[in-house]
Amino acid sequence: MKFLDKKNTLGGDAIMLTISNFMVSVIGVITSMLLARFRTLNEYGTYSQIIMVTDLVSTILLLGLPGSVNYFIAKADTKEEKQKFLTLYLVLSTIITAIIGVCLFIAMPLIIQYFDNPYISSFAYIFAIYPWASIIINSLSNVCVVYGKSNKLVVFNVVHVLVNLAVLLLAKVFDWGFQTYTLIYIISMLLFAIFAVWWMRRIAGGLKFSIDWKLIKAIFVFSIPMGLASSVGTLNGELDKLIIGKFFSTEEYAIFANASKTLPVTILATSLTMVLLPKFVRLLKEGRNEEAVSIWGSSINISFCVMCLIVGGFIVFAPDVMSLFYSEKYVTPDGIAVFRIYSLILLFRATYWGIVLNAMGKTKFIFYTSVATLALNCVGNILCYYAFGFVGPAISSLIVIALMGFAQLAVTSKLLQVPFSKIFPWKKLAIFLIETAVMGVMFYAVKYWLLGDFSRLTSIVISIGLGGVWGIVYLLFNFKFLKRDWKNLNQKQEGMKDEETEETYN
Repeated sequence: MKFLDKKNTLGGDAIMLTISNFMVSVIGVITSMLLARFRTLNEYGTYSQIIMVTDLVSTILLLGLPGSVNYFIAKADTKEEKQKFLTLYLVLSTIITAIIGVCLFIAMPLIIQYFDNPYISSFAYIFAIYPWASIIINSLSNVCVVYGKSNKLVVFNVVHVLVNLAVLLLAKVFDWGFQTYTLIYIISMLLFAIFAVWWMRRIAGGLKFSIDWKLIKAIFVFSIPMGLASSVGTLNGELDKLIIGKFFSTEEYAIFANASKTLPVTILATSLTMVLLPKFVRLLKEGRNEEAVSIWGSSINISFCVMCLIVGGFIVFAPDVMSLFYSEKYVTPDGIAVFRIYSLILLFRATYWGIVLNAMGKTKFIFYTSVATLALNCVGNILCYYAFGFVGPAISSLIVIALMGFAQLAVTSKLLQVPFSKIFPWKKLAIFLIETAVMGVMFYAVKYWLLGDFSRLTSIVISIGLGGVWGIVYLLFNFKFLKRDWKNLNQKQEGMKDEETEETYN
């Protein structure tokens, strides 16, 4: 396909990263599907509670360090500067994650009391290993993108998730208990993290350790506001589950955790964001604001178009999607309602609303909006819980996420001196939404009014068939526009590539 012929373009990098993420996501979904089927609601709920708490504490105490990789390596002018930063980053990450492990061990009685779940104590070792292994594996992706090695991620990521799947299948075949399975899974994660450190060292051409207090200060000046914003954002994202964990049982928590889980459908948007950010840093540094907005607009059109199709399908065929992904025991009226609300939230994940603010180093405002969002969501969660019950926290999140996105967009418009009406391709986004709504009503009528009731398996097959027809018709309507935006995305990137040194992305 002609779209894929271009090498060393923003679109080409995004496609390579998307292919990698797609392969990983497919295997990851299969693993998640099997895990939900193989384990009880109590086991799955307990594991979800542990990972949620660990991720939350890690995000808070890491002080935004992971977000500094793209910025500082892309900004560095020499190989030695990149090596120095990467070395400091790995050392600081190790020290901080060790502190995180200690904090989690100390807080374990409080965690058990909050969730009223003593079973958590059986998995205490996760607190020691998971924080470090997780940040290192995620950091490898950022390092590969900045060094122009996105294609190298494919093998690592695919092998990693295949090993996870193999561990789960072996646990089923040999009838391992949940504790044995979890221990082997965490050990395999640790081994992959160790390999990731070795690989990052190789990509950078070696590590160069030196105590550079000026660089350390610069890292934290940049990352702490981002870290605070990320902490607030993560707490905001997990607030719904914290409320559910407090007022409902572990089994109900498991249903909400899966219903609210972000399915791996934002991979294109995530990939575009990862490759856009280093480029935005350079464009905005050179004052090429209009070019940055143009590239962003093209990327938004592409990702939002795809996201509308996916979200429409999820909402219309929600019961079948839930059953297919997580098994029938998760298909409850409340679970389906939560799933549909979180599907709507995916529309706001079609792009990173604060990407320009991040690239310009305006991290304090991102923090302020995140704090405001958290405050609103805290109040909204409680009010909506009492007003709507189980689905209340999901409703609150939808409203607050929309408000935060528009606030960040308004400030971005002011900083770039681009009118709010032109900062986003509003008209085209509205067309995508209208098309999705119209087709959604049509396919809902066919599925539930014309075809009637079937067994779950037959219903899933019908939904897949109808979804395929929907996708073909929708993409035929929008192919011309997608082609134009893809061409614009790569033409802009080619101009940028001509001005970069070969050393930056060798």
